[in-house]
Amino acid sequence: MKLITLLQLAFVGLLLMSCSALTTISNGKQIDKRLVGAWEGSEKNEQMEGMTKEWIMTRNNDGTFVLDFTFYQDGERRKNVETGNWWVQDGKFYEAHTESGMTDTYTYQVLDKDHIKFKSDMMSMEMNKDSYEFIDTRKTSALEGKSIKDGSSYEKAIKVKSVPDEYKFAKENCTDCTMQSQSLSEKNGKMYDVLSLKKPDGTEVRYYFDITSFYGKMF
Repeated sequence: MKLITLLQLAFVGLLLMSCSALTTISNGKQIDKRLVGAWEGSEKNEQMEGMTKEWIMTRNNDGTFVLDFTFYQDGERRKNVETGNWWVQDGKFYEAHTESGMTDTYTYQVLDKDHIKFKSDMMSMEMNKDSYEFIDTRKTSALEGKSIKDGSSYEKAIKVKSVPDEYKFAKENCTDCTMQSQSLSEKNGKMYDVLSLKKPDGTEVRYYFDITSFYGKMF
């Protein structure tokens, strides 16, 4: 009887801890504060046979995320950055991608403060395996809370030293994309180049670059 009581108390304690971690953000959705921060993970042959994928996922406490992927396949390396919104509901984790407009759903389990286990529930892309599982590991605290400069907005604009640097970034992070336009913009006393591209599926992507360091200078 004593053992059962202890087990029951432990279960209640875990339940209360989980509930206390939930908070409602401005859009009315809930996030689990234990998932906030910078996390890294990897998988092999899960999404596609012969492909290894590594990522750094930054989940912010305002419900936004930045997902920085690196893919390795057939001796080639390519990168891709995705952004969007995340939230939790009824024990599930939702990841809505801005670029594709699709939402992935996972069940998740907080193993400890530095490890979270995810298992796919509904995926927007076709996977090599029916059950897709992985563990996110928290990165060092020095990286937590820092805004990743992924070029997705003025606030996250990437500082470059030349226009070729802009095109190099766009090529590495937007595979098979077609250039639509390049525009010059000024905001808060800084100068920016904005590249507009279109993905093969028709999705439009914009990258913002801080060109203040060389704008107007002769080389």
